Amino acid sequence: MKIRTAVGVALIALSPLGVVRAQISNPLKFTFFGGPALPIGDLDDQVKPGFTVGGAVDLRVPLSPVGFRGEIVYSAFNADTPSGSGVNRDVNDFGANANVVAWLTLPTAGVIRPYFTAGPSYAQLTDTDNHWGFNAGLGVQSALGLIGTRFDVRYRRISTSGSAYQIVPITFGITF
Repeated sequence: MKIRTAVGVALIALSPLGVVRAQISNPLKFTFFGGPALPIGDLDDQVKPGFTVGGAVDLRVPLSPVGFRGEIVYSAFNADTPSGSGVNRDVNDFGANANVVAWLTLPTAGVIRPYFTAGPSYAQLTDTDNHWGFNAGLGVQSALGLIGTRFDVRYRRISTSGSAYQIVPITFGITF
């Protein structure tokens, strides 16, 4: 009887470790995100602030401070002034980012995890041409059990002929 009681107490005491292990052992996380996008540089003179929406997949080895994130993004901006010639001057961007993510280790790492992220970007802009560039930013990820949240600020620059498409998306996401 004493052995059964000891085993039962041990299982109850160790069960939270099993829950924590189950939460951190999944190497894939999915995120849906959205928020405002601010044009900067030459683009700021042409369009009004717009929005960004997208989805991401994170691949991270459990307990590793570094991981990889693939993102699909869509951003849209309305022209600052209407075109008198009937030409649509709105700007749309459908693209992808392939990033390395570095999570910082802090005493509050179980609940809130700040991170840096950067990598190459691909975009198909309104003119239907394909363009390459880069993005870099920082964010904070928090765990709420099986579902978490992510707040992210980026700088995204896409090289175009003659100038650069530059935006600062500020997004909030739900991670699962």
